[in-house]
Amino acid sequence: MKIATPVKPLDLQKMMIATYVWLRIALSYCVVGAVITTLVSAFIQAVNLPIISVIMTIFLCIGVYKAEVTRRDTGLNSYFIKLSNQKHNDF
Repeated sequence: MKIATPVKPLDLQKMMIATYVWLRIALSYCVVGAVITTLVSAFIQAVNLPIISVIMTIFLCIGVYKAEVTRRDTGLNSYFIKLSNQKHNDF
């Protein structure tokens, strides 16, 4: 019988950061899907629920795929550090 070991605070912090980065990657593609869905609905001038569902599902699947590829190749904590080190240009 295994005894449960307490979670170290550092491990919990890394897990929370990894979850945040994974969701950030996956849901960024959902935003793109929402924009495309809005444009399609405006073009056909009607709300067609099957089309909306299909587009959002496709972009959610793409986002989950990209998040998993990033997790497997780079690592979510490493990816978060790379994002943190980027310099932003103010125009």
